[in-house]
Amino acid sequence: MDASPVRLAHVLDSLALAIELGLGVPAQTVQRTAVIAARLARAAGHDDEDVVAAFYTAILCYVGCTTTSHDVSQAVDELGLGDLLVVTDDEFLPEMERMLAATMPPADAGAAARTMAAWFSRPEMGQHHRNHCEAAELMAKRLELGPRVVGGLTHAYERWDGMSTQQLAAGEGISLPMRVVHVAWQVGQESITRGPAEIAQRLRLRAGRSLDPTLARLVADDIGHFLAGLDEGDLGQQLLDAEPGDPILLSGGEVDRALTCIADFGDLKSPHMIGHSRRVADVAQRAARAASMSPADVDLVCRAALVHDVGRVGVQSSLLAKPGPLSRAEHERIRLHSYFTERIFAASPVLAPVGALGAAHHERLDGSGYHRGLQSSGLSAAARLLAAANTWCSLTETRPHRQAMTESEACNALGAQVREGLLDRNAADAVTTSVGQRGTWTRRAAAITLTEREIDVLRLVAREHTNPSIAEALGISPKTVERHVTHIYQKIGVSSRAGAAIHALESGLM
Repeated sequence: MDASPVRLAHVLDSLALAIELGLGVPAQTVQRTAVIAARLARAAGHDDEDVVAAFYTAILCYVGCTTTSHDVSQAVDELGLGDLLVVTDDEFLPEMERMLAATMPPADAGAAARTMAAWFSRPEMGQHHRNHCEAAELMAKRLELGPRVVGGLTHAYERWDGMSTQQLAAGEGISLPMRVVHVAWQVGQESITRGPAEIAQRLRLRAGRSLDPTLARLVADDIGHFLAGLDEGDLGQQLLDAEPGDPILLSGGEVDRALTCIADFGDLKSPHMIGHSRRVADVAQRAARAASMSPADVDLVCRAALVHDVGRVGVQSSLLAKPGPLSRAEHERIRLHSYFTERIFAASPVLAPVGALGAAHHERLDGSGYHRGLQSSGLSAAARLLAAANTWCSLTETRPHRQAMTESEACNALGAQVREGLLDRNAADAVTTSVGQRGTWTRRAAAITLTEREIDVLRLVAREHTNPSIAEALGISPKTVERHVTHIYQKIGVSSRAGAAIHALESGLM
């Protein structure tokens, strides 16, 4: 892979598409929002640091939403909830009824909508939003985007009038970059389906309620300026052009860390997948070295392995967690995840090769794989190795429909797939060789303060186990689990399950 620096904005442009898939909002909503946010921060006379913060905050605002997809999917299709981000207060119930009417008889949709509205107003929603915000904050910290971005993401769900789920701040107490983003998101998402005059009218309706009245009116009074050119040309390039300040360039390990953030974003969609992409990357990297690949190809394989499953954010969590057989339609929907992975990175001249290789992880030599159905002649050595590494890791991990195999059983299963003409023998041999070379597991410094019992609890918390289920699994009382969780959160400095999961990933515990 080309060793030249990678622009962070290229990485975030790809992440933006993944966020849109996870929210179920129209493509390019995030790009539009970021461009508008930069324009608005400048028009409002904010200093350069706040303009920069507003731009990056706009991209990462809802990056944490995958952390509660599994829980939300038990009540409603989480991919339809993006429409609710821009409804006015009095539109919430009718919009929910419209969404539900697509999946049930209209006569039943009204009652179901009222039930769902009550579900969304329950106290637990504050904790859901805390999960979202903390995951976004931790990503911004890992990308070293600075305290203004991190602090802004804390207030993603706050409202000017204080009528929010967490009630952390109101009015001018809300971070200035986030107040800009709140207005920019409304305009960015609505500009895809509504005209300028209607958007301006709806901004004035929200002014002083959910939105900063000064910023909302500033945009409403000159809506044409903020929407100028958004429907012309390449919006991805407009995003790059709109990036304020000097471009942030990543090289070497910095690129890997940024792609690891995307890997975690994708894996957090499903409790049983947490840590999967990091694990595949580790196995694939060692296998590529065992196969004597060039350093450039080793880097390419490792990075493709990190992002190979990010397309899962575009698939309903209820399907990913289904314990029984899938229908043909359900299977086809899940197969789309590799296509989504490819498209997420396709627009970036730097990252497109990473996405294309990552998307090949389900291809098979006989053409029976997906999403392209490539045969042996169309599969590079790197693609063959990634398929073998992903297969081995998947077999040794528990899934909703089966238990994990032992490493010995997985190696035998890998050999069987080689004999069936599905996987490449050299690739499979490199994988089985590499997994036999694993060093002794050690905790990283970030986890040193935790006891072995607390690590056991942390791993189960990260996979969304409840306190009673953790108690049953570990043979302790729920009250003891509650104390452990409290102490763990205090020790590692987080306040949500999402924060605990990310800490476990960063500490090498998953």
